[in-house]
Amino acid sequence: MKPYLVILFSLSTFCLAAQLEFPSLSPKGTVEQKIGLTTISVEYERPTARGRDIFGKLVPYKILWRTGAGNCTKIKFENEVLIDNKKIPAGQYSLFTIPDKQEWTVIFNSDTTLYGTGGYDESKDIIRFKTKAKTTDRYYESFTIDIDITEVNAELNISWEKTRIAFEINTQTNENLKKQVNEQLLSDKVKDPQLLAMGAEYYYFQNKDLETGLKLINKALEIREKSWYYGLKTDLLTKSKKYEEALKTLKIGMDYVKNNPENWTEEQQTSVSKEQEIKKRELLSKIKK
Repeated sequence: MKPYLVILFSLSTFCLAAQLEFPSLSPKGTVEQKIGLTTISVEYERPTARGRDIFGKLVPYKILWRTGAGNCTKIKFENEVLIDNKKIPAGQYSLFTIPDKQEWTVIFNSDTTLYGTGGYDESKDIIRFKTKAKTTDRYYESFTIDIDITEVNAELNISWEKTRIAFEINTQTNENLKKQVNEQLLSDKVKDPQLLAMGAEYYYFQNKDLETGLKLINKALEIREKSWYYGLKTDLLTKSKKYEEALKTLKIGMDYVKNNPENWTEEQQTSVSKEQEIKKRELLSKIKK
C-alpha cells in the first residue's frame, strides 16, 4: 500500500473512532431548586438497577457509599441552611451515606474532589445525622435525588429500587425575611408601596405574623391608595378575625373603586364591585354570629 493511502486510511479510522460514543451506564444528573430565598443544587451520577439487587448486595449495608456512581455526589447551598438543627454555611459539599436496613447515616464532607469514597477523610465531615429508610410503592430503576418544596423549606429525597430516605433542609427564609422587613420596611428605609404590599401579601398567604402584614399594608396605604391594597387589608383583617375592622376597610375600598376606576374597563369595574359585595355579605354574616 502506498504511503499516502496508509495515512488516509489511518485518518479515516481516527475520525470514525472520534465520532463513536457509547452511552454512560451512570449518566450525570443535576437538580437545582430555588426555595425561599436560597438556591439548592445537586450534581450526581445515576446508576440503574438493571435487574440487580441493590441495598444489602450491590450497595452493602453499614459501609460508606458515594451515594451515586463515579465522582462523589455534590450538594451546594447558596446561603446558610439549617439541617438536623445545625447551621451549614453556604458552599458546596460532598454527600455520602451509610445505608442500613432501618436507618441511614447521611454525611456532608468539605472535600468535593473525591472519586467515589477513595481518599475520604472523616475529619473533614461537616455534619453526620441519621434518617429512617422507607419502602416505596414505586420501583426506582435509576438512582434518583429530588427536592420537594415544603412552604419555604426543602425536603431532599434519595431513592433507588424500592428504598427512599428523606431529610429536611431549613432555608431560614422566615427568620431572614423578618430581619429584612424590620430593618428596611418597618424602619421606613424603604418607602415603596408596592414592595410593602408584596410583603403584606406574603404574610397573608403564609398565614403567619398577620400583625406584621397589617403594619406593612397600612404603610403602603399611607403612601398611596389602591384598590388592591384595600382588598389585601380587608383579607388580612378577616383572617385575623377582626371582622368589624375588615368591614370598615371594605366599605372604604368600595367607595375608592367607585371614584377611582384605575383605568379599568366597565366590565372589570363591575367584576370588582361584585366581589366586594360578596365579601360584604360574608363579613356581615360573621359579625352577626
